[in-house]
Amino acid sequence: MAKKKKVNKEESVKAQFSKVIGTPTAMLLPARNYKFKVYEKDFVITVPRRGNYVDLDDQVFKKEDGDFDFLQYSKSKREHTVYLPALSKVLFGTAQYPDLNDNQAFTPIALIVKKDTVDIVGNLIEMIKED
Repeated sequence: MAKKKKVNKEESVKAQFSKVIGTPTAMLLPARNYKFKVYEKDFVITVPRRGNYVDLDDQVFKKEDGDFDFLQYSKSKREHTVYLPALSKVLFGTAQYPDLNDNQAFTPIALIVKKDTVDIVGNLIEMIKED
């Protein structure tokens, strides 16, 4: 019987990550309290519900990027799926990705899926630097 090699847990976790350059999609921050301002007005960005990425912007996307559909239904599993990375990709493709400062974020609070469009409702927040 072969001896099991002892693996350093920290090295094992590092091996699971790969370096990527880009803009992350919807994400969760570490669970702690933050200080930030919330702009009072909700923002609504309307994008197509489904389509082909290259049709949105052939300078940004290639044919291989394929299609998107914000609300996919699987008959076999009887469930709906919202593929979150499509949010950022479609916002870039429709030139509606918010122009934010380094200390700001757009925080989606709802997706309203309609027949042909999706309304992305969210807040603009501004992080407050601790003194």
